[in-house]
Amino acid sequence: MRRVLFHFVFITTVGLLAADKPWPVFAFQNGVHFGKVEQRIAVLKELGYDGIGSANLSSNLPLHARLRAYDKAGLKLYSFYVGGRLGTNGHSYSPAITQALPHLKGRDTLLELYVQGNKRSNTDQQAVAFVQEIADQAKPHGVKVVLYPHTGFYIDRLSDAVRIARKAKRDNVGVMFNLCHFLRVEPKTDLAAALKDAGPLLWRVSTSGAEIDGTSWGQLIQTVDRGNYDQVALRAQLRAVGFQGPVGFQCYAIRGDSKTNLQRSINAWNKLK
Repeated sequence: MRRVLFHFVFITTVGLLAADKPWPVFAFQNGVHFGKVEQRIAVLKELGYDGIGSANLSSNLPLHARLRAYDKAGLKLYSFYVGGRLGTNGHSYSPAITQALPHLKGRDTLLELYVQGNKRSNTDQQAVAFVQEIADQAKPHGVKVVLYPHTGFYIDRLSDAVRIARKAKRDNVGVMFNLCHFLRVEPKTDLAAALKDAGPLLWRVSTSGAEIDGTSWGQLIQTVDRGNYDQVALRAQLRAVGFQGPVGFQCYAIRGDSKTNLQRSINAWNKLK
């Protein structure tokens, strides 16, 4: 009986500690407006970010040098934003995706994969074929792929990403939740239920300050301290489904000084803890 009680207490304690563990935080590259990689690194480190994500493959530094620069600073390059387009006969994507993979071997740097296409003329079968091709190229390098729902694309809902990830049947394919696209495309969807359905496939999350009934990017993508969307509730919903991070701040087209915006967002997020 004592042994059973010990195991119960131990497992419960470990679960609580995991629930309280802070998520790493990164800024989307589209909000880190500094001319050189070294400047981005310096600002992010000063402000307390864990790294950068949703990055472009192209840069003024070769990829291997960029990765080393983040390593040297003790920061992480969490993800690259890449994708392709479904056509009537197959799909197309930049060869830069394939070329980048060997540089990512042994790292926890994901590909945020968007899937462009037309919901009327394209099919899940086509989307799955594209995702499988990228996942199979990434697998030998130990690289994971998260499907990125984006407004107006074939995968534009979290449920689309989950469905295609399951159909792809690749253990290196998960999904990403993006608050701004969720609010733009499916504002009436039960978020708690959608996150629960994603479950263990939910590997990445992005958030931003937002207006609940917003329809423009200016309303849906703000610094975290702005807007009336309940970030505390979002955090609770993520904890409830066992999400273990990291979390990125979407920064697309936020006006004003980049450093000030980044400071406001991380300060607001830290206060939520």
